[in-house]
Amino acid sequence: MGIERKVFVLYAGGTFGMKPNDEVLFKTRISGFWTMGIERKVFVLYAGGTFGMKPNDEGKLFPECLKTIQDFIIQHAVLYERKPGESEDDTKRRIKTSDGFITLYTQLYKDDPNAKEKGYKILYKVDGLQKPIDSSSATPENWSEMAKIILDNAEVYDGFVIIHGTDTMAYTSSALSFILGHINKPVIVTGAQIPIFEPRTDGITNLVNSMLMAGYFSDKSILHKVMLCYHNKLFQGNRVMKVDCDSFDVFDSPEVCPLVSLETTIKFSTTEEKKEKPKDHLNLKVFKMKEAPNVRILPFFPGITETYVRGILNGADGVVLQTFGAGNVPEDNWLKDCLMEANKKNILMLNCTQVYRGTVVPIYAASEILRKAEVIPGYDITPVAAMTKMIWVLKLTSNVQERRKLMERSVYGESSAPPLQLNLEFILKEE
Repeated sequence: MGIERKVFVLYAGGTFGMKPNDEVLFKTRISGFWTMGIERKVFVLYAGGTFGMKPNDEGKLFPECLKTIQDFIIQHAVLYERKPGESEDDTKRRIKTSDGFITLYTQLYKDDPNAKEKGYKILYKVDGLQKPIDSSSATPENWSEMAKIILDNAEVYDGFVIIHGTDTMAYTSSALSFILGHINKPVIVTGAQIPIFEPRTDGITNLVNSMLMAGYFSDKSILHKVMLCYHNKLFQGNRVMKVDCDSFDVFDSPEVCPLVSLETTIKFSTTEEKKEKPKDHLNLKVFKMKEAPNVRILPFFPGITETYVRGILNGADGVVLQTFGAGNVPEDNWLKDCLMEANKKNILMLNCTQVYRGTVVPIYAASEILRKAEVIPGYDITPVAAMTKMIWVLKLTSNVQERRKLMERSVYGESSAPPLQLNLEFILKEE
């Protein structure tokens, strides 16, 4: 018969069961006059990942179709938007426009002090890639596809949210930060550890937080970039790494604070400096990503051999060296020869520390080999950002000196290297 257990839930009061009364409900009547208010639109792109998965017949998680996800999101909105005496169907008709937009949870206006005064109305639309992917199968071509969708819709929408799997989410947010460059709108990547169809999901909170930032706060210049939103934190997209696969606190930014903390109150970072307008222009106009460059990772370890190093360097277009501590490698002549030969072949090489937090600083004799081989110091760039930036640079230009210039400097805030104010005009093209 099985074992039946019963749990008694006693509601004693408190914020848990409260709703705003009529005096604080969202209105478009301001200071005694009716006004049109400010309408903003958010594009939500479902790229795949745990967020929208359900178990298949074999019990393995598999992506659901876009309509199932759209219907679930609307159903969740009804829970918060339904008025007393209103049927579920009436609520759906009221919050969904004839052209497919959905009104974002109106109670969220309380998180923006200006929203009630300005009469904000946030609309969003959920669309998806033609073929949603498990993020472990993501490729640079997928990054290009997402970037093209964003650029194609940039004139219509005020902000963008990408729903993505967590395994390679940091790679996608980092890659998009370079591909999209100085975009003047929020682009936020988010996802879930537990699917939205399960009671303990973290996906709904992550999505709501992302849409809140991309909609109500889309005019804040600090958010005009690619970001990653997870577990009540909004990170800069090219400064983040996945650090945990067993908890909801999945991501961290080793060297910089989150841009926004979304706890009971929303707190914006005050540490970001004002950015100057782009100055340098390298006349690079065409960007293609269907066939990515051959970028490889060379992790150093005690006892590393010449055969191993040559196997990674041979045939590579670029290599990210993951070195010891502050950027050190073994003082072996064969290693110096390997790296010098690679440099003569114009293989782009970047020195990145393999420790979680730290900066590559050429102060030890053990790093002299790298300097002689013209390996570029990566400062505090993450291995994820190092790889995606190198792919971007190699596709962007074939000029060796321009490649080095881009890798030596911080282009979009990806490291503490001296900044390069870059003005790129490019078009995403199919190959």
